[in-house]
Amino acid sequence: MSYVVTTDAVSQSDLTVVTGYETLLKSHGLDSLDALFTLRDAELLDKPGLAPWRQRLRVVLDDDGRRRTFYLKRFRQPPRSALRDVRRSGSGANSVAGAEWTWMHRLARDGIACVTPVAFGEEFRGGREYRSAILSAEVPGVSLETWARQCESSHASAVRGLVEPVAQLVARLHARGYVHRDLYLSHVFYDASATPSDGFHLIDLQRVKRPSCCRMRWIVKDLASLNYSTPTNVATRTDRLRWLRIYLEATDSFDDSAAGRSVTKVARRLIYRIDRKTRRIARHDRRRSDRQGAA
Repeated sequence: MSYVVTTDAVSQSDLTVVTGYETLLKSHGLDSLDALFTLRDAELLDKPGLAPWRQRLRVVLDDDGRRRTFYLKRFRQPPRSALRDVRRSGSGANSVAGAEWTWMHRLARDGIACVTPVAFGEEFRGGREYRSAILSAEVPGVSLETWARQCESSHASAVRGLVEPVAQLVARLHARGYVHRDLYLSHVFYDASATPSDGFHLIDLQRVKRPSCCRMRWIVKDLASLNYSTPTNVATRTDRLRWLRIYLEATDSFDDSAAGRSVTKVARRLIYRIDRKTRRIARHDRRRSDRQGAA
């Protein structure tokens, strides 16, 4: 049984499809889970370290003369560790794709701009996930990772203009009880043609979690991941401190007034934890790069 969290989706064969996409998918023969798994006319998006049970593809469909881009994730016989992560995520989903489908709907419902779900399907054998797939629509703009690579030091004013909306987006995510767990610049998309308040979207929600305990640990990991992935030639320490100040003001997650501690002390403690975690992420990244280089 598919796990559906909104009413704006309909059943189409063994898929759950967001209302409005049924005709487009059917016209291209993508109206079943089998069709999503046998699709070959798509660009395979591989990367080092991607587990063989996972696949990512870019799919371009013609919609009455208009080319539209979608992204397909396919999961076949995921390991027990992945299924355990789904159970512990707080999503209530039964499959790997089901978890991301759930988070796309819930984050949007809670006012957190993110990738748009299109279709989802899952199959079980012997009470265990055999395969699942999720199709999502392309978000506008480019990743902040790409934007940062193209950014020059002379664009300091442009960087300052992004500090507040990104801080607000992440604060909203955390204030609603979610953590991303993969919050690098590559997973925050920026549309320069939109207003700052509407120009950012989160993608790759597969590892999102709504933790019932140790929440601060995951928040620090999110903040450190963003800090680590932001180049020093793009954002200065002053920019980062301003980002953190806006973030703290936008969320009540760190309201320690009852404990008699000042916001300044809370911020200092948080900066220390972010810096420490950033260094650990850097060491882990170096070790992984060394392993891949030696392979």
